[in-house]
Amino acid sequence: MPVGGICTGQVYLGGDGQLWYWDVFNIAAIDPGGPGDRYYLNPLTQEKKFEQGFGLTVKEGDRVHVRSLNRNGFSDISFEGQYPIGNVYFSDPTVPVSAHLQAFSPFIPGDAENSGLPLTVVQYTLTNNTAEEVEVEITGWLQNMAGFQTGKGKDDVHENKAITVDNNAQLICTISDKYQHEMADWGSMSLTLIDEGQAFARAEHPKGINVYNGVSNTSDEQIALGEKLVGAVSGKANLKKGESKTFTYLLSWYFPNIHLWDKAHRWKNIENLRHYYSSRFTDAAHVSNYVAQNRWLLETTKEWNHTWYDSSLPKWFLDRTFVNLSTLATTACVRFDDLTDNPENEGRFYTYEGVYQGEGTCTHVLHYEQALGRVFPALARQLREQIDLGLSYNDGLIRYRGEFSNMGRHDGRGFAIDGHAGTIMRIYREHLMAPDAKFLNNNWNKIKKAIQVMIDQDKSKTGKPDGILEGKQYNTLDRTWYGKISWISGLYAASLRAGAEMAKEMGDLKFERTCRDIAQLAYQNIAEQLFNGEYFIQLTDPEHPEAPNTNIGCHTDQLLGQYWAAQTGLDPIVPEEQIQIALQSIMKYNFVENYGAYLDTASIPIKRWYADDDEAGVIMCTFPRGGTDIAPGIIENEWEKLVIGYFSEIWTGQEHQLAATLISEGLIDEATNVIQAVNRRYSGERRNPYNEIEYGNHYTRAMSGYAPFVSASGYTYNGPGGIIGFAPKLSTKDFKSAFISSEGWGSFTQKFDRKKQACVLIQNYGILNVQELRLVSLLGNDINKVTVNLDGKELKSKYTVSGDKVRIMFEPIELSAKQELEITIN
Repeated sequence: MPVGGICTGQVYLGGDGQLWYWDVFNIAAIDPGGPGDRYYLNPLTQEKKFEQGFGLTVKEGDRVHVRSLNRNGFSDISFEGQYPIGNVYFSDPTVPVSAHLQAFSPFIPGDAENSGLPLTVVQYTLTNNTAEEVEVEITGWLQNMAGFQTGKGKDDVHENKAITVDNNAQLICTISDKYQHEMADWGSMSLTLIDEGQAFARAEHPKGINVYNGVSNTSDEQIALGEKLVGAVSGKANLKKGESKTFTYLLSWYFPNIHLWDKAHRWKNIENLRHYYSSRFTDAAHVSNYVAQNRWLLETTKEWNHTWYDSSLPKWFLDRTFVNLSTLATTACVRFDDLTDNPENEGRFYTYEGVYQGEGTCTHVLHYEQALGRVFPALARQLREQIDLGLSYNDGLIRYRGEFSNMGRHDGRGFAIDGHAGTIMRIYREHLMAPDAKFLNNNWNKIKKAIQVMIDQDKSKTGKPDGILEGKQYNTLDRTWYGKISWISGLYAASLRAGAEMAKEMGDLKFERTCRDIAQLAYQNIAEQLFNGEYFIQLTDPEHPEAPNTNIGCHTDQLLGQYWAAQTGLDPIVPEEQIQIALQSIMKYNFVENYGAYLDTASIPIKRWYADDDEAGVIMCTFPRGGTDIAPGIIENEWEKLVIGYFSEIWTGQEHQLAATLISEGLIDEATNVIQAVNRRYSGERRNPYNEIEYGNHYTRAMSGYAPFVSASGYTYNGPGGIIGFAPKLSTKDFKSAFISSEGWGSFTQKFDRKKQACVLIQNYGILNVQELRLVSLLGNDINKVTVNLDGKELKSKYTVSGDKVRIMFEPIELSAKQELEITIN
């Protein structure tokens, strides 16, 4: 499980409590080469690249127990992941003390700055399980890795310092500034115990004992670059019967030279780029000292963790829908500090498609995500402005790989129509998740032009738009398609609905009317031309027989536009009845219980496996009515053969969006089957639950995994309008879940008993500006009274009812932490 800060590198917590996969040094930890399924078929296994760990010494009378806090030291270890916190429990019948580890980095929704610290908190709670008093000593050790991998033979030294600062014991591992500008791993590390303890600049590994001990009280040690120098920090306590003591360590790193990263792309102004955290801190000790002085970061992280899991939704569902937030804490995602303060780069968020793979914050991959935009909305707005409406923007075109858009061998690389339309939807979401209308006001002219690009393509063939795109349509399946394609035109239809809403807010009535009129044409024409009675299809273009296509196949993404419409509270893009039938058809034809059995009869072979033979999942596209003979178009090389094989693959990013749409439409059992299939494929017994793979580890499309949670709570939010709403789809009569708004987060509870619907909105962190609450009445339209109370004091309010939908309006209020808004419907 990733346990570092977002965009600061990558550190895993293993199931036995060992920290591993240290990818923080700007030196690739793995070779990403080979087929995209390489790490699905061969999951990474725990390794040890340098000396780092924790050990326990217990004195029980005359007996001394020395154990490492990992699989080598304890016989009974269990792991429970609740991202961002990993819990590991250690016990052994021969050891009088048990231990509970909590490892995490500060993680506070809405606060990307304090969630992006290059640091892991390692917190051990030790408990005496005997009837006699025992003495415990916990020791953490750390090798000086500053310059270790690239410095061999250079005229410099590793230097360790052991100090006490504010009663905290601290080990600082550094090198000089001599090679600061030419070493990827130039920097520092630090290990700090937030408590009285002792730090050792040098420690040794006793023969036969897998724990490092301090051997001297020296405060400074040096050794030649490339040689091993290990220091340690320890703390002691006497524990009476049943007594517990918590030891909190902060393990931080500071390796700013991202421009020297061996997997760095040729980013714009790369020579002036550094890791973003270097704009706030000067070294690793500075990071640890900041957290030590702001311990509220630890408690707030735990409060968020409690808020998320204090829910009526099943724990497995909460796990799976939040797990891909951890992608932000891997080397799939980075953030820049630009030494020249170039506005296109300063603070810029950048993603690969997966770890080291696929350049340019790719729109057609990332637009599926809901995690970043919902959990760190300000960072998502910054990404839209710096890249999609900045570096990638070209007179309305949103090019799909930033500064890399015109590079590479794939046809159409400069512009992907699905990524363009999906980015319009992200722009709309970012507006909704903003505290005010500044984002929309500042960018409206560019947004309008970007929507007009699609309208112009729509009317290019006939001279007037009909709501269905034709012509060249390069997309996420890595080829250029032609014809009338339901999933791409569906995205277009959703973006028209979003455009109409944004135009309305901007007072641009003419463009609002244009968008609404074409959206209505799309509603009618997609339904009439592309629905075959069971599902939505593609009408191919006879002028382009070379182009790949799904023709009459059943494509999992056929309702991708409806996914986006539901996630942002827009009206359906096609008739509701057809949505229901199509979703059920996808489950009928594309969901398989045994992938191997499907592949045995599949007409389109695959080159990459993202499910084992005995695993369940959703096939991208099946052909229950035929059509596989023309689907490949004309294949001219091995790349095109690989690409057409996508049709028979299983991608979690698609499965999550499908599950979210199923939930939005009330098809709960079907959605459960889809999410559980992903959950089983990524169970701990099979592979890393925190690493959903598609063309590389921690694939960013899978951040669509947050979407089913949005659907389950029926969450709607319009920050500029002061509107928040809930329409729970599971356990509606006794429901509770977290919510995140533009400036804070809290929880929503709904209970129903004897014709009384009681809802409570509690603000746990930050603020919430609200003047309208939207709910689904469990009384239907048989409502006599609605009351609203703020901290027990009734507010003057009014309400309207339309069917089972209730709008409750009151004077604008600002909820701050721990305030409660109570709504009673009778």
